[in-house]
Amino acid sequence: MKSLGLDSNSPVIVELDRRWSFAWAFAAAFVLLISIAGYGWVQNERAAASRALLAHSLAVESAVLETANRSGLMELHQRGFLVTGDARMLQLRDAAYAVGKAQARQLAQLLANDPAQARRAQALAAAFEQRHARMQQVATIAEREGLHAARAAFPLQGEGSLNPVLERLAAVRVGQQRRLREGTARADAEQAHFALVLVYGTGCAMLVLAMTAWLLLRQLARNQRLAKQLVGANQRQADKAAELERSNRELEAFSYTISHDLRAPLRHVDGYARMLQEDAGEQLTPDMRRYLDAISDSSRHMGMLIDDLLGYSRLGRKPLSPVTLDMEDLVRRALAEAGAERSQARIEVGPLPTADADPVLMRQAWVNLLTNAIKYSAPKGAGARIEISGERDGGLSRYRIRDTGVGFDMRYAEKLFGVFQRLHSHDEFEGTGVGLAIVQQVIERHGGHISADATPGEGATFTFEIPAHGTGGQEAG
Repeated sequence: MKSLGLDSNSPVIVELDRRWSFAWAFAAAFVLLISIAGYGWVQNERAAASRALLAHSLAVESAVLETANRSGLMELHQRGFLVTGDARMLQLRDAAYAVGKAQARQLAQLLANDPAQARRAQALAAAFEQRHARMQQVATIAEREGLHAARAAFPLQGEGSLNPVLERLAAVRVGQQRRLREGTARADAEQAHFALVLVYGTGCAMLVLAMTAWLLLRQLARNQRLAKQLVGANQRQADKAAELERSNRELEAFSYTISHDLRAPLRHVDGYARMLQEDAGEQLTPDMRRYLDAISDSSRHMGMLIDDLLGYSRLGRKPLSPVTLDMEDLVRRALAEAGAERSQARIEVGPLPTADADPVLMRQAWVNLLTNAIKYSAPKGAGARIEISGERDGGLSRYRIRDTGVGFDMRYAEKLFGVFQRLHSHDEFEGTGVGLAIVQQVIERHGGHISADATPGEGATFTFEIPAHGTGGQEAG
């Protein structure tokens, strides 16, 4: 500039410098505006991805819940068939299976792009197919051998049961929820970063404040819509959970109603069989008498099954009323109720620790356990021995019932506590197969645990433990 004869402080030079400053400022503001606009576009794409993830998660959740619902309906109708023998239940079961299979197929399509979830969906579909195949096998057994054999063959635990289906449904749901949480966390982090860019960019580019504010308001509107969608998703999930809970209650009510309504017909069958024996008198052949005796015996056995089923159903609804129990006194009263005075076995009751428990439910558990010990020790006659012992282990009260009876094979121990599950035939030992299921339910409702150990021909030992103070269980609703 000096070569042109102009001083650095001249107005021309100052104006030129100011224009260059304005140019640089506008260039910086323009670059910042372009950067903010570009970042806003990227954020918009990410928000779209978040919305797509949310929609996908909702679709997966809907398919999971519908599959769970259909699995429950299959279970309901299969058990209805095993209780009533009504073949229409099988048609309803297969209809529920068709819908559930379609939902499982849709779930596999939804999760095809996620290898881990895709494997879980395939495992779910396989478990669902296996459960239905097992149900068909049980129906075939019922047709060939009768409902009693079908009930014994119907798995409630392990492979081919409902549990693998529910476990795989839970695995798919947990995997999708984890993915949604990770996506939401990324979206939250990206939103926080975007807010910082907006704040600092706005401070450095006051000339583009209007544009920046518009971008911010638009992003906030998107976030509000996303938040509303998340609230709606949570509400729908809660509605589905409530629907599943209603289905479970309906299944329990169905079992109770079926059991209750079967009482009168059974009484009629037994009554008419007895009347026929009395009225026909000498006209009956020995075979006819044997047939009528079998009808009466089967009616009474079915009545016992119904009574036990009703007892098992009521047990889950009875609220706990815990008090401090003198277990030694309770066991001696339970022995009398279990028929110990008619047994030849030598029965020893050792010191037993107290516990806070419901007296009615705990008495039922002891009666069932002691009845089993007495019944399965009977073949040993006077050589049988039954020992009841207990101990305190920290906050737990532990009890053991050991007998030297016929025992059982531990390979089938998982069947012990299932409803209508028996390890010995009805011809060998009477019973309905509900007693130990009731025992397990009582112990678990008190927050405890029960286990068994046995050797065929040498006897069995049942051990259960419950909290010494407080029930620890959940009250029935």
